[in-house]
Parts: sequence; structure tokens; C-alpha cells
Amino acid sequence: MKIFFAASFTFIFSICLAQKNNPPTIAEALKKYDFIEEQLIYDKDTITYYLKNPTTKPSNLVVFIQGTDANPIFSYSITSNKTTYSRWFGDDYKSLDSTYTYAIIPKPGMDGLYKDGEIIIPESYYEKNYLDYRIKQIDLSINHIFENHLTKPNKIIVYGHSEGAAIGAALATINKKITHLGFWSGNVLNNFYEFSLFNRIESLKGKLSDEEAHQNIINILEWYKSVVKNPTSTKIDHFGFTNKRWSTYEKAPIDYLTQLNIPIYALFGTEDESTPIETAYLLPIKFIENRKENLTFEVCIGCDHSYKEKIKEEQTSHWSKQFTKFIEWTNKTK
Repeated sequence: MKIFFAASFTFIFSICLAQKNNPPTIAEALKKYDFIEEQLIYDKDTITYYLKNPTTKPSNLVVFIQGTDANPIFSYSITSNKTTYSRWFGDDYKSLDSTYTYAIIPKPGMDGLYKDGEIIIPESYYEKNYLDYRIKQIDLSINHIFENHLTKPNKIIVYGHSEGAAIGAALATINKKITHLGFWSGNVLNNFYEFSLFNRIESLKGKLSDEEAHQNIINILEWYKSVVKNPTSTKIDHFGFTNKRWSTYEKAPIDYLTQLNIPIYALFGTEDESTPIETAYLLPIKFIENRKENLTFEVCIGCDHSYKEKIKEEQTSHWSKQFTKFIEWTNKTK
């Protein structure tokens, strides 16, 4: 059975330094990328976030929510006595002026510094990687930054990609400090429906027979039934997720989005292999139906899940351009 799910978009950027006698530390990685680490204790739980080190207290905050995979935020490798530090997120923060700071909250258990090639996913990731916990992590982090690292707070911008978009949609219904939401390449409807839709699309394209597509969808429905029968199980399935994770994403993101009155910037790619563009168009239709005018709907023509466009044998990334447009949009909307 072929299953499609919203994969994360992983950026890896590196800085190479001469190796010292002491082993690499997260402090050195943070220093090289000019970020700080903050840790909060909440109900005996430690919440970690990473923040672009502000030289002065800015008034605007941008929070990025990662996609699906259990990637770290910082890692390193050692080759020929040189340490290379890597960050697993993009250059977006570099384009922001001094009135902004930028935050990223690691997946459960994925804080700290990891060695490339030896990244072992901790048990705590599987236990806590579900929607309610991710919301709690980011909600507490935003509140802490708001109170301790901003002066005269103005814009609190949250944008999530893939699974991060679904998290952001739910988060924005809870955290009222958020002023702008970016919903980038997220599933609009229930995951299991969108998995089924992809099979129907493959059938229409001749990649699957009609019978194969139908049988795949029946299998998906049986899988869905098994999830709801045991929704709190943390047993890892063959996709690397748990029933607890799947069950908490049962509510379709479109239902969270239509609850919101803050400006929403929804962005999709027409060649997305993980989120069907066909369901994306339901968003503007639903907003019109509900007489809501707080949605900006954008489509990157010819772009894949990560806004890369393939022209002949060359790939062009439109991510940075899309981020610039997004920030400019926040300056024009309230």
C-alpha cells in the first residue's frame, strides 16, 4: 500500500571550525549561529526553545514550526580534526531586521547537539510527539519570549510548514498573542482522507489500477479504525509514528483555521507530492462560505512541497522569495 504523508522540509547549513581538545557542545553551536537557548520548567517538564540572540529587545517575533521528521535543531561532525556545526533550519531569520527576533522550538527530546550519523531518536520523542504536547511547548515558549525578550510587543508571527502548519493552526486558536499565521503546505483535511485522495489521483494518472486504488483506500480506512480504537498507544508503527500522534491530528486543520480571525497566509505548491493541491482550494471556498475575509491564499505554480521548481534538469528554490513576501504581507495586514 502506498501512503503519502506531509513530510518535513529540512534545511541543513554548516560552519566548519578547527577541532579543540574538548568535545563539541551546544553552547559552541549556538555561539556560531548567534542563538541562545532558554529552558522552562513546567509541571516537572523541561521545555526548550532557541532564539536568535537579540542585541536589543525587539518588538516583533517570528516563530517557525518544523515539519514531520524527528530532526534535531543543531548537529555536528568531525573530519580531519575539524568540527562542522550544522543547523537544521533555513536562512529566513537572516532576512529580518533588528526589530525582529526568530525562534524555533525543537521536537520533544530533540533539543541539544547531535552528532551526524549518530542521531538516535529518544523514547521521549515517541511519548510526547503529539499535537497537544507540541502546542504546549510552543505556547509556553511564545509567552516566555513575549514577557522576557520583547519590548512593546507588536507582531507575533507564527508560520509552520507541513505538519508544522497543522500545529500552527491549532496553536493559534489557543495563544491569543499570535497576530499573524502562516499555513505553509499543510494538509487541509483529515490525513487519512488525503492519503486516500492521493491513491485516487494516482489511479486517474494511470499509475495505479482502479481496483488497486480502491483496495489501498479500504486498507487506509482499516488503519484509521485501528488508530481510533487504541488512540493513546505509543507503539511505533512502520511509518515511525504512534497512534497517539495520529489520533491527535484527527481534527482537520481547516476546522481550526476557520475559527480564527487573525490574518492567515496559506501557501501551497501545485506539484506538492505530500499535500494534495486539490484539497487546498477548499480553504478559500470555506472562508467565502463563512463570509470571512482574513485569509490570503497563495499558490506557488510548478513548486513541490518545499517550493522548489524543476525546470528541465535544474531546480530553483522559491522558499526565500516566499518568506520575504510573507513578512511583507504581515506589514500590510492587521
